[in-house]
Amino acid sequence: MVKTVGIVGLGLIGGSMAKTVREKTNCIVYGCNRSRNIVEQAISENVLHAELTQDTVKECDLLILSLYAARNIEYVKANIQYMKKGAVIVDCTGIKERICNELSDFCREQGIFFIGGHPMAGIEKSGYQYSYFGLFHNATMILCKDANTDEKKYEELSSFFLQLGFGRIKTTTAEEHDAVIAYTSQMAHLISSAYIKSPTCEKRYGFSAGSFKDLTRVAYLNEDMWTELFAENRDCLLKELDIFIQNVQEYREALAKEEYNSLHNLLADGRIKKDKDNRMEEKFKEKSSL
Repeated sequence: MVKTVGIVGLGLIGGSMAKTVREKTNCIVYGCNRSRNIVEQAISENVLHAELTQDTVKECDLLILSLYAARNIEYVKANIQYMKKGAVIVDCTGIKERICNELSDFCREQGIFFIGGHPMAGIEKSGYQYSYFGLFHNATMILCKDANTDEKKYEELSSFFLQLGFGRIKTTTAEEHDAVIAYTSQMAHLISSAYIKSPTCEKRYGFSAGSFKDLTRVAYLNEDMWTELFAENRDCLLKELDIFIQNVQEYREALAKEEYNSLHNLLADGRIKKDKDNRMEEKFKEKSSL
């Protein structure tokens, strides 16, 4: 049973986790952050009970890592000697293979349980000032299994996140996570960033509505974090980017050659695929809510 939670990193995700754990549970919540004034602010707002230190980490049944991948790894390796035996560590990093490969065996050898995680929630802004209770409401929490996974701890962690308001748990592997997230998340950010760079953007005021806003929203990103995520998932992202370029090239060729029947078919095919995607998503939500 989780009674004490430590949160490493109090940005958008970590700060929202802290606020949600405080609101939804009776857990004691500790937290740490590179900028200590954020820790002090969170304590003054009753989001944290106290700072997460080498002393208080000994009390934690659950540690939630909310830094960049490399810094999460560094934190665990530097502090695992102070952690409670039998504790569970879950990360919230946007890539899974590297962090799972580096920490799963390492933690097991120290009597700690590591489970890779990724909350499917966020906004285009970052930092504690944008964190809020409710960010994870009805969202999917991805959890990764591997050869070291303890089923009892896994089920306890799943129940904990459902208690926080997540709508469902998606069980996967680190490899599958990174392959799919390259398409569902990383490509969306990359395309949005490229699309906003057209010089026509400077003339768009009064000409744009929902579709422009939808496509450009995530161009407002944290370039430090997304550069690391793209680099860590380079192979999967390149594969998806090649597919996208090939698809866009088909549209361009049909338009350039005035092959409007082909263009019509390409557009119809996209609509059909989106309709199928909508129906499959509804089935997934229905199945996962049972």
